[in-house]
Amino acid sequence: MRNLNTVLSKLNDRLLRLEGELFVLRSIARAALTAGDESAVRTRKLLEGAKLALSDEAERPLDAATGKYVGAAIAMVEELLENPREAAPLFRVIDGGRRDD
Repeated sequence: MRNLNTVLSKLNDRLLRLEGELFVLRSIARAALTAGDESAVRTRKLLEGAKLALSDEAERPLDAATGKYVGAAIAMVEELLENPREAAPLFRVIDGGRRDD
């Protein structure tokens, strides 16, 4: 059982490291896409090309693991290509609230 716990601990550490790396890369990609400059246009075109290539790959017969990999890659590219949602304000004034004049 000790070996199983060691393996699970190593897999968990690896997953956490990959999630952290993905968070940073996704944030950088989102910033690059929303910069509004020539680089943003080029980055969007690269992502659209990646989406096309991944969609073509998904049409081929794939084993289960590769299918999950390609599916996750397509989902991330589609997420990045979505227009960012406007953040909601943290505080709102309640209509009819009390005012100190």
